[in-house]
Amino acid sequence: MKMDANQQRLIFCINSGRAGSNYLAELLGTAREVISFHEADPNMAGKYLHSLHKCSYAETRGERRIKSEAIKKILKSFSRDQVYCETNHMFIKTFFDVIIEDFEYVEVIILRRQLALVLKSFIELNYFTNKNEIWPDWMSSPNAQTAAIRCISQDEKLDQYDLCIAYLIDIEARIGRFRREYPWIKTHDVRLEALNDYKNVERLFDDLLITSTKKTKKITGRIVNVRHQRKREFNNKAQVRYCRERIDLYLTKAKSMGMQLPNTLALDPYT
Repeated sequence: MKMDANQQRLIFCINSGRAGSNYLAELLGTAREVISFHEADPNMAGKYLHSLHKCSYAETRGERRIKSEAIKKILKSFSRDQVYCETNHMFIKTFFDVIIEDFEYVEVIILRRQLALVLKSFIELNYFTNKNEIWPDWMSSPNAQTAAIRCISQDEKLDQYDLCIAYLIDIEARIGRFRREYPWIKTHDVRLEALNDYKNVERLFDDLLITSTKKTKKITGRIVNVRHQRKREFNNKAQVRYCRERIDLYLTKAKSMGMQLPNTLALDPYT
């Protein structure tokens, strides 16, 4: 039996990028009821992100509604019990608001990975430098008009480490803002590291009311999208210890400036 698009269950993911969203998409896609996407077209990067550096969400809502319309077209082929899942990290930056407005049954997975490891990956992929031409279409400026927390300085006055850290802290601040603005939306917090354990995967699936299969257990813990080749090309090695030091320095400076920092940052290794 078919249902109206706004009556279908949809699950999205808030994450920073380089936090395991591709792996999560594959895991969710093994569930009996789920049709899973990592970054379904339109991926909402590029021009949609650029417009939100200077304009508010309200000013650009009409243009960004293209994402809702695209999902509605996909849902036309869905049956009553199928669930749409998308783990796109652009959700929290470029299209969360139109989704909440246009669909009734939305849940959100908040996916975190140890912050120093995410920072290490950002540095090694040359995000927030002119050596990587792709990142500006995917990563928002920490000084964007739509940012959820102010930055310690303007972009041009910060080095790569501080720009990456400021971006990552802003993503966490956006999570807090999302929860305050949409308290009725059910959210599920999970660490990437936890999803290497099948028991934790089962727990997440139970919370989401989706059914695991034999394939779920088979791919649990499998490394996905590590981008080793791209990192080798850049040859910009980073050390986890130094990443932790830089995060601590940024947080100390931000606190000295009176900033109210999120208390949910994944600063410690998962245990």
